[in-house]
Amino acid sequence: MLEIPVFDWGGGWDGVAEAVWNGAGCAIVRGFPVDSEGARELYLETAGRLGRVVPQTVGGTLIYSVRDEGYSLERDFGKAGVRTSKTTSAFGFHTDSPSRMAGHTPDVLGLLVLQTARSGGESIFVDGRAVYRAMLAERPEFVERLCRPFAVDRRAELPEGAAPFLDVPVFALEPAFQVRYLRLYIEKGAELAGVSLTDFDREALDYFETVCERLAVRMELRRGDIQFLNNVTHLHGRTAYEDYPEPERKRNYLRIWVER
Repeated sequence: MLEIPVFDWGGGWDGVAEAVWNGAGCAIVRGFPVDSEGARELYLETAGRLGRVVPQTVGGTLIYSVRDEGYSLERDFGKAGVRTSKTTSAFGFHTDSPSRMAGHTPDVLGLLVLQTARSGGESIFVDGRAVYRAMLAERPEFVERLCRPFAVDRRAELPEGAAPFLDVPVFALEPAFQVRYLRLYIEKGAELAGVSLTDFDREALDYFETVCERLAVRMELRRGDIQFLNNVTHLHGRTAYEDYPEPERKRNYLRIWVER
């Protein structure tokens, strides 16, 4: 079982970088002073130790609040800014910015925990390289399909004049291994492209998710934790959660994207 290393916020940064790039692909930094003055600036500085903090939206947002805002994906999908991160729904295995492999994708994802949910919201994490190796041994025909592109929806944050979808493979092997995945965006991308996912396509995607689930690590995060995730070779997700009714107690993680 993969063990996720835990570091104190006050030190050990060489160890954090090593864990993210060459180790487990994930590191927990514990004890960030979330109530301190200038905490957001300190968070930017902290994440900047791993690389350059990059925007997450067309508007240039550097710190993005992963917090329920009452959206329904079925009702609201396709509207600017409507993402699974703005709901209490479970979020299956994915990489951030999966439809932008031809442009910019973050190398590292940082999540600072301001508030946890009343129940649920467990973090899940899996090494995409291990998934690839398992699938290659068990169902190589599915790996071959996942190495060829799918049309992937990108309407949540679409630059003016850009195509509403991009052709992106799940597994890219050159110049180095990379995994890009978000199932909902693949389903919606096929609709936009005017194509239908075949039964074989769906079987390959379903098997991919089954292997992810089999190999996944689960973890509970606490207030003041920062979870740094390798967004190139690994996938992450979360379970559904129930929130507190009081607005100030709602589950709230602050997300940062870092480019190495």
